[in-house]
Amino acid sequence: MPELAEADADIKLVERTLSVDLDSFGELHHRYYHRVVQVVFGVVRDRILAEDMVQDAYVAALKELPRLREPERFYPWLCRIAVNRAIEDRRKVSRRARIDLEQRPIDVTPAEAEESLLRAESAEAVKAALERLPEGQRAAVTMRFFDELPMRAIAKTLGCNEVTARTQVFRGMRKLGVFLKARKGVRR
Repeated sequence: MPELAEADADIKLVERTLSVDLDSFGELHHRYYHRVVQVVFGVVRDRILAEDMVQDAYVAALKELPRLREPERFYPWLCRIAVNRAIEDRRKVSRRARIDLEQRPIDVTPAEAEESLLRAESAEAVKAALERLPEGQRAAVTMRFFDELPMRAIAKTLGCNEVTARTQVFRGMRKLGVFLKARKGVRR
């Protein structure tokens, strides 16, 4: 029942925020900030960067709040905004890192270079495969295996029951396997 009370409180806070009561938005910020930072930290693995991204997500959420059709799902909606921004940022950082590496001379042994390249290719393959998943499956897999969240937390974030969350994770992992096997077959 606490989840129902939380959803009712979210509805009231969202409605008050929409009527230009920014203190209500401050209360939403206070209520979910640390939870959203924890989720984003799982994606970016940098506390300060996660906090910055969550602040940006709150700004975006405030701008987009009139479009939120289900105020009781504010937290999952906010998490989705924050996680999508984090994933996009990781893509940008990855692209920049590749460019930087191409411009710098490397002082490593061939064996170290090969091992590093294989790890980078594997990570890149997983990222590319994750991007191909439908949003719900991508979020569920990311929260389960990168953020190491329990199914109950994933279900709450996605706004579904635990069985549905488990199904999203299972289907996402199955598709990841298919994508990665197909990619491996192409590379041979």
